Amino acid sequence: MSTQAKTLEQLITELHATNGELVTANNELTSTVVDKMGTIDAALTNAQAGVNTAISTADSRISQAILNLAQSHADMRINYYDRKVHTKDTLVQDNALVADPNDESKSIWVRVPNGGDWSGFHTYPAANKMTKLHTVAGYSYSPGYSESPVQYARDWSRTYMQFILTNSEASSEQINENIASQGVDINTSLTGGWWNGSSVRDIPSMQISGLHVYSSLFVRLVNVVSDGVSEPGDKQPQNIIQFGGSCNFAIDRVVNYPRIPA
Repeated sequence: MSTQAKTLEQLITELHATNGELVTANNELTSTVVDKMGTIDAALTNAQAGVNTAISTADSRISQAILNLAQSHADMRINYYDRKVHTKDTLVQDNALVADPNDESKSIWVRVPNGGDWSGFHTYPAANKMTKLHTVAGYSYSPGYSESPVQYARDWSRTYMQFILTNSEASSEQINENIASQGVDINTSLTGGWWNGSSVRDIPSMQISGLHVYSSLFVRLVNVVSDGVSEPGDKQPQNIIQFGGSCNFAIDRVVNYPRIPA
């Protein structure tokens, strides 16, 4: 009996010891879990703070970007024009337009007629920045289309207009030289269509060193082989004054955006 009772007491003692160990282990585990949860909560709090900071920074940058965009489009240098229709014939008669001595399929550059002093045709535009030409009209056609009995037998050219915003004092030679030296893509300004309507198009803005920065709109006429010619072969654009039809244009304004790259 005593041996069995002692053994039972031993078992009970061992059970109590084991239970104490389990309690201790459970307490340690609980403490570890609590510590980990605290660490996780702190990490989540820091992460949320980081997210909030990132959102706030992004909102600030977006707001600044919107403000910059608005300011860039609000900052304009505008040349105003008289909206009157000008033709190849009137440019020849009133503005001394002649064929370019180096290429008779093009005219020299001439200043676009304007409303006179104090009409707002002078500005200080920024070179190589986005510049928009607002036309009231820009018409061209192929006179050879109406030839009979064979179309385009005599006149296979069509006259278009090209525009550039540059120094008012510039000569045609200086403009051509600067276009070549700066690699200006003047073809982006090609204007003219078989319709009666307004348009807005990109044109180059350029500055010539050594000249007063006052700038105006210049135009030249260029002949191309009409796209109506079914067999152009070796045909070349013809003399700008004698062929290609009498195109016309009317200008409302030129808008230069000094904060926006071309």
